[in-house]
Amino acid sequence: MKRRISALLLAAVMAFGMCACGSKDSGSAAASDKASETTASTATETTSTDGGYTEAELSGDFTLRVGMDCAYAPYCWTQDDDSNGAVKIADTDQYVCGYDVEIAKMICEKYGWNLEIVKVDWDGIILALNSNKIDCIIDGMGVTEERLQSVNFSNYYWSSEQVMVVRADSKYADAHSLEDFAGAKVTSQLNSMWIPLISQIPDVVEEPGLSGTPELLVAVSSGKIDGTIMGETEAISGVMSNPDLKVVYFDEGKGFDVDISECSAGIAVRKTDGVLLDKINAVVDTLDRDKEEEIMNAALKVQPLSEE
Repeated sequence: MKRRISALLLAAVMAFGMCACGSKDSGSAAASDKASETTASTATETTSTDGGYTEAELSGDFTLRVGMDCAYAPYCWTQDDDSNGAVKIADTDQYVCGYDVEIAKMICEKYGWNLEIVKVDWDGIILALNSNKIDCIIDGMGVTEERLQSVNFSNYYWSSEQVMVVRADSKYADAHSLEDFAGAKVTSQLNSMWIPLISQIPDVVEEPGLSGTPELLVAVSSGKIDGTIMGETEAISGVMSNPDLKVVYFDEGKGFDVDISECSAGIAVRKTDGVLLDKINAVVDTLDRDKEEEIMNAALKVQPLSEE
């Protein structure tokens, strides 16, 4: 199922992109409804079990410790001040801003909680959650069967389809199907839901995974790889700061075979934290697609054009 960013949001992004870094071709977009009424979480208890937070513990002066890698624009990025609603990163002199930060703030404002954002490397973020270093993960995390073995997820708070990013002057710039990438050198982010998708490309030359979006974009720009798989949101964000690149969309039925859950971000909590999950879902469920796009649009407009 395709989850395109709406035409309204994409037009705003394109306008900003042409102002900030020259023209770009981000592809057309069609309005889509929220995957909202679809629940991403597995069955959970409505009361806490084995160490999960109780209703009483979530009342009063509670601090929600949110894990983010703080390097995944437009979901989250690190900056040196509190502009644009940024929140201080625990135990540092830096701040984090972005779509995920706004979602975390909404949850805490609803219940009068204190918000503490903890910077955690992506590779260890689920371990940090299950070792009680953080209370939840809000980091653009796709809902996969593998992750559901370790954590529970909230209902989706953002959805988009999977695309490719290529050099704008490459032979793949006008691709419309996976078959058009036959023989291409492709990789994506280590330990992401995109790595297993590489094998869906016929005769693909799979290169070793890379650590994050900036490294992937450099690899495409330099010709080290022919393309990388990303979510649509990450791809648009990356092309805004790299005008030599282009987002490739696929014709209906000719792109990646991906379950809608894997194209959607959920908030991860420990298996024992049913009460916390219910409270998070109560906020997530107030988001409709228009509100999601309003928040994402604001994040895209102020994201850094490059990341250290």
